[in-house]
Amino acid sequence: LLPMLTKSFARGEARHVLPQETITAIINKLIGGDIPAYKEALRIELLKMATLLIEHVPTQLVEHRKELIKFSWNHLKSEDTQSKQCAYVNVCRFIQVYDTPPKIILQVYVALLRTFQPDARALVK
Repeated sequence: LLPMLTKSFARGEARHVLPQETITAIINKLIGGDIPAYKEALRIELLKMATLLIEHVPTQLVEHRKELIKFSWNHLKSEDTQSKQCAYVNVCRFIQVYDTPPKIILQVYVALLRTFQPDARALVK
C-alpha cells in the first residue's frame, strides 16, 4: 500500500487516490484507534503511512492533528528501536508542516540527539 501511495503522491494524484472521507476513516479507525491491539509491525507501517500522509496531504489532515501527534507521541516511548525511530520521523514531519510550540520542538530535538543506537542512525539523519 505504501509504495502505491508514494507513487500516486509523486504523480500529484493525492486527491483522487485519497478523498477526505477515506482519510477520515483511516485516522478514526486505524490511527485514532486502540494502539495496544496492534502488533509492532503493523504499528510501524501505520507510522510510515501517517508520515506519508503528513508529507503529502497536510491540508486534509488539519482537523486530525491531535490524533496524529498523539499516535506518534505514544510510540516515542516504545522499546522497539524501529518503532521509536519511525515515530521520531513522523513527529519531525509533523513539526515541519504544522505550527508546533517551541517547547515541543526542543524536546524532540534533545531526544533525537540522545539517540545513539547504531541501527537507528540512518533514520536520525
